[in-house]
Amino acid sequence: MSDALQKAKEEVLWGCRLMVERGYLLGTVGNLSARADGTDLVVITPTSLPYDTMTEDDLVVVNLNGEIVSGKHQPSIECSMHLGVYWARPELRALVHTHSKYATTVSLIKGLDIMPAIDTEQSLYLGGDINIVPFAFPGSKELAEYVKDGIGTTAGLLMANHGALGVGISMKDAVIASDIIERNSEMYLLLKAGGFDYKPMTEDYKVFVKEKSKKKRQVISA
Repeated sequence: MSDALQKAKEEVLWGCRLMVERGYLLGTVGNLSARADGTDLVVITPTSLPYDTMTEDDLVVVNLNGEIVSGKHQPSIECSMHLGVYWARPELRALVHTHSKYATTVSLIKGLDIMPAIDTEQSLYLGGDINIVPFAFPGSKELAEYVKDGIGTTAGLLMANHGALGVGISMKDAVIASDIIERNSEMYLLLKAGGFDYKPMTEDYKVFVKEKSKKKRQVISA
């Protein structure tokens, strides 16, 4: 096994443990993946296995065409969604899909198709507002297409009635994006629950954060 592939496996397990600790992954819901540097190989969590007992031996390795390279289990049903994002954003090295409480709640709001990044640091890290893509069956080709088209240049998105996706140039980057999406969602819901609206960012700051976030995640070895 190459060093890059071993590192990707370790990052996925690390991300799983962290997401379980935060309460973003319960039972078998959600999925994580990491792309091995300099290869077309992606390590992804298996379908229908609990995260709190998952081991390196449970992880599945696929190539960018979705073919299983190694593993004793089937990959997550959202494998095509992960691969679509890696094709769309070749600089990315990790994806974290969670069903975290506040982000998922925002995804349920009728008529809302964008979740605004409502403070400066969150705007800067996420790259601005993030899309809420339409509902489609989990694991479907339709959902994979919605996500691939909706990710843009941001650090994540929400899937209607489903959950959140954080992306990054490392697992740490994707985990932080997931944390920020959850925090931003909580703040948004607190404002709405209090009957308040948020103060929108200025247009020049929106342009600034998009460029800053894009530069942060410049294309690395694809």
